[in-house]
Amino acid sequence: MKTFKKLIVAVYNDEHKANEEFKILSNKEKKDELDLKAYTVVTKSKEGKTVLHDTEGRDAFWGAVIGGLIGMLVGPVGAIYGAALFAAEVFAGSVAAGVGVGAIAGWLNSDALKIPTDLLKDIKESIHPGTSAIVAVVDEDWVDEVEAVLEAGAEMLHHYQFTDTVVEKFEEDWKEFEKINNPTN
Repeated sequence: MKTFKKLIVAVYNDEHKANEEFKILSNKEKKDELDLKAYTVVTKSKEGKTVLHDTEGRDAFWGAVIGGLIGMLVGPVGAIYGAALFAAEVFAGSVAAGVGVGAIAGWLNSDALKIPTDLLKDIKESIHPGTSAIVAVVDEDWVDEVEAVLEAGAEMLHHYQFTDTVVEKFEEDWKEFEKINNPTN
């Protein structure tokens, strides 16, 4: 049975608030009270410097998707960094090598994500200096629980549901990518 995946971006009007919410999500996940595919914190300092940190999740594929999304929001270096960070985090570096990371970032910066440009623009504009955000991919079974945690303190919540055909295409491409770049599996 297929389940849909939802992208949730919670934006906070404080550089440190997303870190606090991240800790809540992480603790709940460790206690098996939540199951998130992948999630991270993005902060934008008052000086305008954007940093991607605090990554977790059980699925490197969806982590790479988040890395690609971050790249679209902060530029191509962000995509490579995001994809590498998630791949290294989940696969202990096995996929995050050289050309492989660039390939993930390039693939994700194309139209593969199919996220409407107006939504990307809204997200990008809401992450302004002095703010932080949590970017998460969640299975349908856990959307309500995750949103309940994030909504309480968020100034803005963005949502996007990936379609079944996009998810299937992502997963097929990811399996092919893994086979080419990690032949020991």
